[in-house]
Order: sequence, then C-alpha cells, then structure tokens
Amino acid sequence: MEENKKLEFRGGSFMAFIPFAVFIIVTISLSFFNAADQNMMIGAGVIGLLVGMFFAKNLEDYWNVVLEGLGSNVAMTAVMLWLVVGIYGNILNKGQIVEGLVWLSVKINVNGAAFTVAAFVFAAIFAMATGSGFGTISTMSFILYPAGILLGSNPAVLAGAILSGAAVGDNLAPVSDTAIIASSSQEFKNKEGVADIGNTVRTRAKFVLVAAIIAAVLFFIFGGAGEATDAAEAAHLLEEYQNPKGLLLLIPTILVIILAIKGINIFAALGTGILTAVVIGIASGLFPPSALFALKDGAVTGAIPDGVAGMTTVSIVLILVVAMGNMLVKSGCMDSIVDWLNNTVIKTPRGAEIAIWVLATIFGILIAAINTIANICVAPFINAVGKKNDIHPYRRTEILATTICSFPFFLPFGGCVLLLLGGVSSMMDTYPFLPELGASDMMFTTFYSWAIWVVMFIACLVGWGRSFEGKNGEYVKAKDWKNK
Repeated sequence: MEENKKLEFRGGSFMAFIPFAVFIIVTISLSFFNAADQNMMIGAGVIGLLVGMFFAKNLEDYWNVVLEGLGSNVAMTAVMLWLVVGIYGNILNKGQIVEGLVWLSVKINVNGAAFTVAAFVFAAIFAMATGSGFGTISTMSFILYPAGILLGSNPAVLAGAILSGAAVGDNLAPVSDTAIIASSSQEFKNKEGVADIGNTVRTRAKFVLVAAIIAAVLFFIFGGAGEATDAAEAAHLLEEYQNPKGLLLLIPTILVIILAIKGINIFAALGTGILTAVVIGIASGLFPPSALFALKDGAVTGAIPDGVAGMTTVSIVLILVVAMGNMLVKSGCMDSIVDWLNNTVIKTPRGAEIAIWVLATIFGILIAAINTIANICVAPFINAVGKKNDIHPYRRTEILATTICSFPFFLPFGGCVLLLLGGVSSMMDTYPFLPELGASDMMFTTFYSWAIWVVMFIACLVGWGRSFEGKNGEYVKAKDWKNK
C-alpha cells in the first residue's frame, strides 16, 4: 500500500473501528465477569481483524496496514522493553529482595498505623524495583498482610496500602509496563520518535510525590485498629521470609532509575541493571548461576526463560492493538474522531488535557481487570488528541500513566483487587487469625489511587505542569508557549 494512500471501507472510515470494537467488547465482558484471560483477548483481536477485512474495499491494502502495525517501531520497542524487564524482575525476585524488605520492616519494630504506612512504602519500593504491580500485590500481600494484622493494622486500610504501593511503583518505575506503554505510545508531532521513558518519569514524579504524601498521611490516620500483638510473634511468624542480604538488590534498582532519569538509553540502563544484579546476586550467595537458567527434567527453567514467558502473551495483545490503531489512522477514522472532539468538546489546551484524563478514566473503569490492557487500548486515542492540540508527549504520558493507575486498583471487579483477595484467601488456613476481606472493602482505602486521580484532574484544570511541543519537538512550558 502506498504510504499516503487512504485505506477505504464500505460504509465509510468508521468501519475501521470494527476490529477495535470487537476487541473492546470481549475485553470489557471478560472484565465484568472477573474472567480476564489474555489468550482470549488475543483471540478477540484476531477475530476482530478477520471480521474487519470483510468491510475493506481492497483486501491487499487492508492486510498491508495490519502487518505494518504489527511490526511498527511503537509495538516492537514496547515488546523488547517488556522482555528485558521480565528477565530483570525475575532476577530481582531470585535475589530475595522481598525478604530483605521484610527483614527491614521487622527491624523497624513498628505497629498499627505506622506499620500500615511502612507497608505502603515497602510495596512501593518493591514495585519500583520490579516494575510489576501484579507481582507486588501477589508477593507483598502474602508477607505484609499477616504481619500487619498481628501488629494491629486496620485490615481494609492495610490492604489498600499494599494496593497503593503497587500503584506508586507502576507510576514511577521506569521498568513498569505502565511507563513503557505510556511512553512508547505517545509520538512526537514535529519530529520522529516517541517520548523517552527517563524524561517522562522525571516530569511526572512531582505529581506522584504529592499523591503519595497525601496517601501516607491518610494511612497513618486510619491505618491502626484493634489490639496489636507482640512484635516478636510477628517476627517469629515471618522468620523464614527474612534475609537482610536481599536489600543488596536495591543497588541495581537505584542504578536503573538514576540512569533512566539521566536520559541514558533505557535498554542500556536495564542491561546495566541486569548485569549488576547478576554480579551482586552470585557474589553474595543470594542465588547460584543456575537460578538464571538450568536444565531440569528436559525443560529449561530459571529467571531468564520465566521472565520471557511472563511477558509473551501481553506482548502479543499489545502488537494486535497497535495494528488496530494503525488501521484507524490510515483509514482517516482517528482524524474524524479527534476532529469531532475538537469541534464539540475540546476548545482549549485545558479541554484537551481534561479529555485525555476522562478517556484514561473511562478505559480504566471499563477494563479494570488489567490496567495494562486499558493502557494499551486508550493510548492511541490519547496520542491523537494530544498531537492535534500540540500537547507535548511527556505531558500526555504524565496524564495517561497516572490516571490509568487509579480505578483498576480499587474497583471490586478490578484485577488488582481480585488478585489480593485471592492471596488473602489462600492464607486463611495457614494464618487462621486473618480477617476476611470483601471485594468492596478497599474501594475507599486505596488512598494513593484516589489521590493521584484527583491530583491529575487538578493539574489538568489549573495547568500545573502543562507543556507543549515546539516546532522541532522541543519541550515548551505553558508560560513560554503563551509568549510565542
């Protein structure tokens, strides 16, 4: 297909939305039935593309556009990052970074509300280290939740603190899937390329910090309840999960964050982090070389194959959605949608940012089962709205990456909540003193996710941190834009 040739559909350009509509309907349905399955999402994407071809006027042009999207730089950059991050996160887990954080929490000897705040902080540190919100919830809840109950924390608020910490890490970690998707999906209008992860993390850090402080204060106010049990009992209970040497794995974590923020290529930053983690892990005896990869009963196991396997399915989902997004662009459908928004809803830069915030909120609610998928689905629309209104890719990423981590972390049908409830339920036999949690108990105790949602709305409303894209792609603050 010629580069500037328009992909035509029977019934008009809006027929290009059919594959995306099939994918969205199936994904939302799975979310509301608490049956989110990424393999089925892949199936829905493939079926949507097959259905869409019957409306295309030229089949060869149609599939050329699909294949172009599948192999685009946007899709391949995100996929490669995910694969590297998957390996990196698994190496950190092998290095017992969780056990190191648990050892520190017990040594601090806090209880009640103070422990709830500590749980929030440790969950955030772990999420920033591994870049996995789901991984943080599944690991940290198993350790921090029973300890917090023994030490007198409010159960629902403690659970909200763990969920909130996972959201902070998702927002701020340069290795999180949220950061990767939000950055790699937001293209420059006036030059080639997409927003780089290091700068987007740096520019949104102030919003995350404000929301995190608000959340920490609320966790301290509401986090204590009931009678605290002697800290020694909690320490005894968690003895097998403590290893102070695990804190050494914070070194590569800090290194990756510093390198990314300094603008070093993210692959170079992650590669340095992986090498540092491997050297520290093996030299300190945290794991043997075989923990990276080994042959066992004819199968390959270890951090490297496990890390790749954990990212493969969601990577396929991503490239399918990017292909659908490319179709919306090449057909003119995306331009029509954005033009309609600009003519009827968006009148000012403030209106454009609020529209981006609303879009991220809506998709976060509808696809709460997996916020990664919600992020993938809404990103093309935010990219188009932002480019049309000269909003800088960094600013678009700020709004998208933060807002998308709000509702999926506390809605009763959200994947994060269901994952935490499943973990707590599995511990009931081991720790019979644990109180039961309901799906709606964390609705108003996941303070960080509420705080970041409100903070970003205020930022869009008053223009805090607003930036525009200059004629050569440069970052132009709002006050300088007005003087142009």
